Amino acid sequence: MFSSVSNLNILRSSKATHRLLLSLTGVAFLLRIATLSSQSLWRDEVDAIRFSSWPLRALLTGLFQTGHNGPLYFLLLRSWRNLTGDSEFALRFPSAVFGTLMVPLGYILARQMGFSRRSGLLVSLLLATSPYLIWYGQEAKMYAILLVVVTVAMIAYLRALADGERRWWVVFVLATSLSFYLHILSPLMLGVYGAVALIRWVDVRRHWRAWTISIACLTLPYLPLVIWQLPVLMRGGNLGHPFYPLRREINILLQLYSGGLIRSLGIMPILLFVFLFLCGLVIINPRATSEGVTLSRRLVLAGWTLIPPLAVYIVSLRVPVFEDRYLIYITPAFYLVVVLGIVLIRYHSRRLAALCLGLVLAVNLIGIWQQQRQPIKADFRAAAEYLIEQPRRPAVIMFQMPYLQYTFGYYYPYKYQLIEGLWTNDGKTEQVVATNMRRLTANLSELWLVVSEEEQWDRRRMVRAWLDENAALVEETHFTRVDVYRYQFSPGEIETENMGTD
Repeated sequence: MFSSVSNLNILRSSKATHRLLLSLTGVAFLLRIATLSSQSLWRDEVDAIRFSSWPLRALLTGLFQTGHNGPLYFLLLRSWRNLTGDSEFALRFPSAVFGTLMVPLGYILARQMGFSRRSGLLVSLLLATSPYLIWYGQEAKMYAILLVVVTVAMIAYLRALADGERRWWVVFVLATSLSFYLHILSPLMLGVYGAVALIRWVDVRRHWRAWTISIACLTLPYLPLVIWQLPVLMRGGNLGHPFYPLRREINILLQLYSGGLIRSLGIMPILLFVFLFLCGLVIINPRATSEGVTLSRRLVLAGWTLIPPLAVYIVSLRVPVFEDRYLIYITPAFYLVVVLGIVLIRYHSRRLAALCLGLVLAVNLIGIWQQQRQPIKADFRAAAEYLIEQPRRPAVIMFQMPYLQYTFGYYYPYKYQLIEGLWTNDGKTEQVVATNMRRLTANLSELWLVVSEEEQWDRRRMVRAWLDENAALVEETHFTRVDVYRYQFSPGEIETENMGTD
């Protein structure tokens, strides 16, 4: 009888857990979908449209070219665009769906590692409300999908080590191979899988043949990337990313993981998350074994969180490659350690644990509210609408920097004469700039200048200085990270033919 009652309680507990998990998943979806179109596409998202329009051969041959991220996301996006079109909502919707999937996957990961239902639900709560993950769940790029694929690979890897079933080794190899073709830095997870093998050496010894074959199978899909990555690493160079010292890298990641992209709360969120992270790693309490907290499991999470950033730093000593989003796949481990910190604190003080959880949720909600309320991406949508509404549509537009013509073109459907702004970061003198600008603006009466990310192209603002000196600034308008200027080179009626067409 007592056994039956106990089983019934477990069943009820399981059903309650599933209802809570389903509710968290629904909340996560709403948080990502509600403001999916609130911000303009930025250049990386427009690049995704352009690359997904390439011929299949061009996408595949890009695997062997320096700096290529892998074709898988663009191939998927091509098919998706054929079904849904190119609206902002449609382009970003897959990321919202995959970002939402992280909520149940986070719970599965925690349970697969041996942690309690409480820990699984708490990590799902953090994944659902993380401002950082919501941001990339609203972006038409591969990062939300990459996060899901790597998490699935880790779940399968842990399951395969535990019971040795062939199907889990197959899932691990397939998911890891797919991650290689989603992003060039996903192979850094191989270092994590190696660390897990050392920590769980007993399991590896029991399944050494399957483990060896699986790791060997990962060699072939990685070869196309090695062909260009190894020579670049050997000779060193620059792929367009700034170099960050390790301390700065870690600080950036902590800022984003703890408070999102807008850091109005100062250092408080970082201190809170670092405190909980350290508690999750170092607090020892015999009673915590009921929560599944063991040294080996904490070491696995520590390796997953720390090895990829350290590897990026080591690579960056030769070729700078650090961008926070490239390491998005370490967030499940980071948040799970934070959750363990809350769980372990609870054994010493329930009130302190409740306070910590409340503060974490407050920080997340503030970050979500700020990201949804305050534009962050360069607002080319508003800039294009402004130019469309002009009585005489612009006939000649100069972009500073020129690459942003593609982002502008997504929102501006009319013809115009394009002039690419001068690149002056190579040390051009004022005389050289003046000579080139006279050539570019010869016979023009009017010029519209669209400026964004100017520091990457014209850090000294020499083009604008020349225009201010040699033309009349008659109008200027400023949007989020985009500035629009109208210059006239001669007074009176503009004789330049208006090239705009309906």
